[in-house]
Amino acid sequence: MNLMDIESKKFLGQPKNFVSIFNALLFDGQSVLKPEYLKDENSELVMNVSSKHVDIIKRYEDGTYLDLFVIESQSYVDPSMVARVMEYESVARMRYIRQNFKKHVPMHTRLPMILTVVLYVGESKWNAAKRLSELEIIHPGFEDMFNEFKLNLIELNTNHKYNTGEKATQDFFDLLRMIYRKQVLKEDLDREFNRDALYFAYVVTKNKELLSIYQKSEKGDVRVCRALDEMFEESTNKEIQMGIKQGFEQGIALNQFEVYQTMLDKGFSVKAIASIFSVSEESIKTLLMRT
Repeated sequence: MNLMDIESKKFLGQPKNFVSIFNALLFDGQSVLKPEYLKDENSELVMNVSSKHVDIIKRYEDGTYLDLFVIESQSYVDPSMVARVMEYESVARMRYIRQNFKKHVPMHTRLPMILTVVLYVGESKWNAAKRLSELEIIHPGFEDMFNEFKLNLIELNTNHKYNTGEKATQDFFDLLRMIYRKQVLKEDLDREFNRDALYFAYVVTKNKELLSIYQKSEKGDVRVCRALDEMFEESTNKEIQMGIKQGFEQGIALNQFEVYQTMLDKGFSVKAIASIFSVSEESIKTLLMRT
């Protein structure tokens, strides 16, 4: 198990953090799902589904219903994710049926709801299928027979701002948005962030500035944004300087190309041009081909 898997389970597996992910997606951060109703499961059912590489599975029970929740944390775009989630849920349902009913499911029996959330923490855009219809070929005339399945997907690299209703996960979500967008809002400059969220954001992004801030901080919440703002400004300045340098070099190359080409048009050989400007024949040929 790698560091990402370990820290994902440690951070997202905390009951208050776990339910906040679902509250963010389903209820805009309202505290509809309560952490005190979560139960860690070690049953054969959950262990079997976990063996299919689902990251975190918990049961939810409030006295009226029993649900199996799954979070699949993905750090890269997986083209087959929609099919994988279908497999997880199908395995869980069939395991539940086999464990609870000897032969047949009694009439009017209702199975526990299984709800899967895919938390995508990668930097690149999610360009894979979000619905089964985007993954499979649906031939004309079969549309009405096709059974659609869609991902419950949270993408943290978009402009959409999720409200989790829980400080730790909200801090984690917002830190990733800052890192990926390379922007800190003025109202966040003196904001204090949950220390666990800070470290998990480092694990996800591999941002060394986050690690440095984490290592220098002690227990409690941490101020992060001013250091990030300086880092983003420095990075932007470097990009601008690099752009200017590249533009200057391209301008010189273009000017050299025009001079060389003019001389070639007037009958000078590459060898003669190289001798006049004290450059190699190969460099002239390379410039003429590249430009």
